[in-house]
This record gives sequence, structure tokens and C-alpha cells, in this order.
Amino acid sequence: MADKPAAEKTEQPTPKKLSKAKEKGQVPQSQEFASVATLIVLVAASALLGPQILDWLTEAMREGISAPNTVFTDSKAFMIFAKAKIVDFTVVTSPFFAALFAVSILAGVAVGGLNFSTEAVSLKLSSINPMKGFGKLFNLSSFVRLCMSIAKLAFISVLVWFYLHDKINTFATLQWAPAGRILAHIAQIILGLMIRVCIGLLVIGVIDLFYQKWKHIDELKMTRQEVKEERKQTEGSPEIKSRIRRIQFQMATKRILEEVPKANVVLVNPTHVAVALRYEAKTMDSPVVVAKGADHLSEKIREVARAYGVPIMRRPELARTIYSTVEAGSPIPQVLYVAVAEVLAAIYRMRHRR
Repeated sequence: MADKPAAEKTEQPTPKKLSKAKEKGQVPQSQEFASVATLIVLVAASALLGPQILDWLTEAMREGISAPNTVFTDSKAFMIFAKAKIVDFTVVTSPFFAALFAVSILAGVAVGGLNFSTEAVSLKLSSINPMKGFGKLFNLSSFVRLCMSIAKLAFISVLVWFYLHDKINTFATLQWAPAGRILAHIAQIILGLMIRVCIGLLVIGVIDLFYQKWKHIDELKMTRQEVKEERKQTEGSPEIKSRIRRIQFQMATKRILEEVPKANVVLVNPTHVAVALRYEAKTMDSPVVVAKGADHLSEKIREVARAYGVPIMRRPELARTIYSTVEAGSPIPQVLYVAVAEVLAAIYRMRHRR
């Protein structure tokens, strides 16, 4: 089987690519999901707050009809009456509009996360290119949106037909009913219809939500070469990393050549790790790790220690612990005082015998 072309975008976008896209305002957006979420809240708020708002409107009309003539002939009295009703209307309907505003924000956050990008709202001359705009009319996204619109229209049409066809016969029993009962029955039918519409549109909205997320990731896919280039920028090229390691090794070697000759003892494990310790009772509060190393650096420490006559002692566990927990140039922790003191005491006894 032939290999895929190098320029084919087969790799998932990296976190860096996704972050850059978000900075540019490129986040998944499902207008269908946001719209149906708003519609659901609208229907729910209407069902919960509708009777309260209707009662207030009825009471306001009754007060307006029974108000003295001076309310409508005296401009000052009319302004007082109107302001009071506007305030009352705002108080009654504020939960309704607050719910709509909240869901319009939360629906967008649920899809693409909270994001604000100045780049997304900046004017780009390329965005008003007529040829580009014409091309957008005939791409996959436009086709999917068209299919969604047709599906919604067909679904709502079929739903309205079957639902109203089933309910139309109920009006025959209401021909002599009071107007209030007829209005309540109509409101109940409308509410039932809207609930069914919301459920159907929610299914379409969820499908569009997953499609938009898939489309967003698919548009940001990268070629293998792009992934390699980004990794180089993030981690550095192999040549640079090799050079950094070489410089670090040179600096560590220089420290070993300078500090190991001053050490009192070198602890080893027994071939992979070496730790050089120095302690002067008159000038130092605790022993200090003057140098440490593993593998090649460990060999270098041993070599320098032998050349300068620094004692080398095998203490595998202690050497490993100091190597993994204490940086070069730092004092040993208090928990290791006893173990290190035993080593230094042994060194002092050896020197005293000589």
C-alpha cells in the first residue's frame, strides 16, 4: 500500500495549535444548539411565568379602564401612572428576559468555551472577497447547514400536522364553552406542540453540536511535517538539545575538577552514582554536596578523587538518596545527619590512624 502524501493533514491538532486557534476566535460554534437551547428556555419561562405576566397585564388593563379621567387628561398624572406600570412590567418580566440572556451566553460557552478574541472581530479585507464569499456557498459546511434547515422544516411540518390533526376534534366540544376555557385550551395545545418541537430540535441541535466539534478538529488537523516543526520549536532541534547537553556536561566537569579535590569523602553506588561531600566543623553548619554525578560524571568524580587522594566509600543507599534529593552546592537535609556523620567519623578515624 502506498504511503500517504507528506502534505496530507492526518495528524490531530496539538494543544498549541488549538490554543492559537482559540486566540484567533476559532472555536466550535453550533448555532442550531444555541437556538434550540434558547427556545427551550423561552418555552419553559413562558409556561412558568406566562400566567403571572398575563395576570399582571389583565390587572393593568383593568386599572387603566377604571382610572379617573384626570390620569389621561393631566400629563403629569399620566406620566406618574405610566412610570409605575413600566416599573411593574420590568419587575414582572425581568426573570423571563434574564433567563433568555443567561441561556444565550451559556449555550455558547457550553460549545466552544468562554472566549473573547479581538482578532476574531477585526476587519480583514480577505473576508470581503466576493469570490471567497461565493465559494463558501458551495462547500461542505453550507451543504450541512442546508440539510439541517430542510430537516428542521420537514420535522416541524410533520409534527404540526399530526399534532394539530389529533387535537382539532377537541375544539368541537368547546363551541359553547366560556372564552377563558377556550383560551386555556388553546394555550395548552400550543404548549404541548412547543414541547414536542423543542425535543425534536434538541436532537438536531445535539447532532449539529457534535458535527461542529468534529469539523473544528478536522479543519485544524496538521501534516506530519507541521507536527515535527512545532515539536522542534517547542522542545528544540536535536542539534540544539545535543549542544545544551554538551555544555551542561562541560559545566558539571568543570565543577567536579574544582570542587572534588576539596571534598572530605566521595560516596559511590558502587558504579553508577557518585556524591562528593565536604564538611569543615569551624566554618560550616552541616556537610555540603560539592559535586554529584551519574554514569560518565560518576566516573569523572572517582577519577579526580583518586588523583587528589580523596577517600571513596561504598554506601549505595546513602549515595542514591543524596544524589536524588540534594542539589550540588546545597547542604544535606537534617534526616541524613546521622548517616553522614558516621561516614565522616570513619574518615577521620582512618586519617588519625595514619
